[in-house]
Amino acid sequence: MIMKKKYVVIAAIILIAGGVLVFLFSGNKASQGKAGQDVTVKRGNVTHFTEQTGIIKAQVGAIVKVGTRATGTLTYLKYQVGDAVKKGELIATIDDREILANIRNTEATIESLKKDLEAKEAQYVYSKTNYERELSLLEKEFTTRDSVDKAKREMDVALAQVEYGTAKIKESAERRKALEVSLSYTKIYAPISGYVSAVSTQLGETVVSGLSAAILITIIDPSKLEMWIYVDETDIGRTTPGRKIEYWVDTFRDKRFYGKIDMIYPQPEIKDNIVYYLAIVKIAPEDTAFLRPEMTTHVRIIVEEKTDVLVIPNNAVRFEEGKTIVYLKGRDKTEARQVTLGIRDDRFTEVVKGLEEGETIVVPVVVRKPSQNASPGSKK
Repeated sequence: MIMKKKYVVIAAIILIAGGVLVFLFSGNKASQGKAGQDVTVKRGNVTHFTEQTGIIKAQVGAIVKVGTRATGTLTYLKYQVGDAVKKGELIATIDDREILANIRNTEATIESLKKDLEAKEAQYVYSKTNYERELSLLEKEFTTRDSVDKAKREMDVALAQVEYGTAKIKESAERRKALEVSLSYTKIYAPISGYVSAVSTQLGETVVSGLSAAILITIIDPSKLEMWIYVDETDIGRTTPGRKIEYWVDTFRDKRFYGKIDMIYPQPEIKDNIVYYLAIVKIAPEDTAFLRPEMTTHVRIIVEEKTDVLVIPNNAVRFEEGKTIVYLKGRDKTEARQVTLGIRDDRFTEVVKGLEEGETIVVPVVVRKPSQNASPGSKK
């Protein structure tokens, strides 16, 4: 008795589950118009679109390879792959002892040259005073022309030494500036905020800077993303900048993202002998939390939208003998009526002429004709 009750309960559960599935399935079909079903002509919205494929990409400037022009041992490296970085934070340092020693040596040289210059300036002042005195004595004929010429030569030599000393100090000062610039290369700061996507060297390694900067780490800003849409050449005529789009990715199939086309590259791309044109869409910052570079996107480009127009299910329309018809339900019989259609989407078609709001049409049942190759008596 207990076993019989158990089977009855199980059978009841199966029947209930089956009923729920049938209800859900029939509900989905009703939105499209089930074959043989009566549908009332009503007003609604229709969105005509084209379906394309896209790829999530990082914007220009969103990925930065951080390097250094200094040569030396890496003494500090704080971040690793996946770490968050803020703009201006210290990322790494390179051994700067040699550069600091050269800076101190240059500063000492400058101080020495300054003291030597003071002596040369004093000599020049004395030589100039002596030359002026000799000129005064020559006017009174208390000295000779040779003495004046000698004093002038001494003054010119002293002046040249002063100019040379000044130039040497300036040269050393410029060298010190160059060393200070080189010193700045030993401290590397984050140029943008983001996440570390790659680390090219490790703590303790020697970095050698050549003609180009040695790359230390790569930072990516995940908030700066864009989408590349590969638009088929047959659809590019209906695709223009400013068009609205709707898209989704496989990992979030139930979530819809929206945007608009910013630009279209004039240069085509050919893949598998098919011509595509690249349409660029900037991704909203709030959507970047769900998206990653190189994700494949399924895109709908909105070509035309109409609101509050007469609509019928797509499968209610038939094409017979070159005419577009629907089956209008009357009191006694169903008759075919020719209609003029507008745009359509994946569910509904706009009716421009031939039907009135509130009229009832019937979704026709598709009758499949037997195959000519089928043998007599065979069933398909």
